[in-house]
Amino acid sequence: MRILAALFLLFHGIAHLFGFRAAFWASAPQAAGLLGLGQSGTRALGIAWLLLAVGFMATAALLLVRSPAWSSVTLTLTVLSAILCVLYLPEARIGLILDIVLLVAVLWASRASSEHLWAAFARELRGANLPKAAAAAAVIDERAIASLPEPVQRYLRFMGVLGRPRDWSLRARFVARFRRGSGDWLACEALQYDTRLQLSRVFCMQLALGKVLPVTVRDTYVRGRGTMLAKAFDYFRVVEGTGHELDVGELVTYLNDAILMAPSLLLGPETSWKEVGRDSFDVTLTDGKLSVTARVWLDERGAPTDFSTTDRFYDMPDGKRVRTEWRTPISGWQDAAGRKLPTRARAVWQLPTGEFPYADFSIDPAQVAFNVPPDLRGLQPGSDS
Repeated sequence: MRILAALFLLFHGIAHLFGFRAAFWASAPQAAGLLGLGQSGTRALGIAWLLLAVGFMATAALLLVRSPAWSSVTLTLTVLSAILCVLYLPEARIGLILDIVLLVAVLWASRASSEHLWAAFARELRGANLPKAAAAAAVIDERAIASLPEPVQRYLRFMGVLGRPRDWSLRARFVARFRRGSGDWLACEALQYDTRLQLSRVFCMQLALGKVLPVTVRDTYVRGRGTMLAKAFDYFRVVEGTGHELDVGELVTYLNDAILMAPSLLLGPETSWKEVGRDSFDVTLTDGKLSVTARVWLDERGAPTDFSTTDRFYDMPDGKRVRTEWRTPISGWQDAAGRKLPTRARAVWQLPTGEFPYADFSIDPAQVAFNVPPDLRGLQPGSDS
């Protein structure tokens, strides 16, 4: 698909050479009559046709080498080409139609790509202005966790916390599926970054509503404020949420991230632990004036099997947000350089009508990094051929 698109841009550029030729050799250029241009003005437009031809050929090369700039450059050139085609109507009507088709296609392709998701995620990280490094931390040993309830100690041993310093950040890429209602699942890609230094969570997801309309979703918790924003083509707002319910919901989602992937993020005075039974415990995380609590269930190894909280709010059909139990059952665990990571986890609302699973994440240890600055160094966007 990428090669075909590059060929289209190449031939579209070649077609602009006819505009250049007409400006210098045609007996009555259409634009001259429309704008009252003399020979020098008409030839200036001819040079514009030539520059557009070269520009489209260059964007074909940018696309082939996967440069993130290809889409913005192509959109700019297409708008300029459409303006010239209008000046040369009706002779340039086919060119105008092609420009309109190209404008829509490029807008769709650029907003549905991994490259766009990664660029959006990078902008969110820069805008959050998060700390880029942490001071050296002491290695966590048995003495460091001795005062914690027995189920919590067993859980921390299973997760591979002992023998390494306390983590300060987590970055992950997921291949997942998602749905808003009871309809079909939609494939999606997601990126996230969590840090305890200035307790924050930045999450971006790319999907296609109706398997056609590209939507970029942002879920963030920065400086005690939660925000959820979904935009079609990353221009038109589809869903937006702020307020206390989002603050609480995003903070408890950070807690969920840490419990399942980086528990030592929680080993500080901001977290309290309480034994519920031999195979379960409650954990409470406080950030400023906000406090959230969840219950974690374990198997005999200390591996979490489920996470449950009522500190999240479900958007009802009438627009109201209602406090609703939210769970993330875990299907299995895998080794990751001495740590443990879930193989797969789901997000499930416990609605009055029954369970509603709406997110299903597969976790690749190669796509998870710890104690890294808030950027994308070391990762590559997924291939979209």
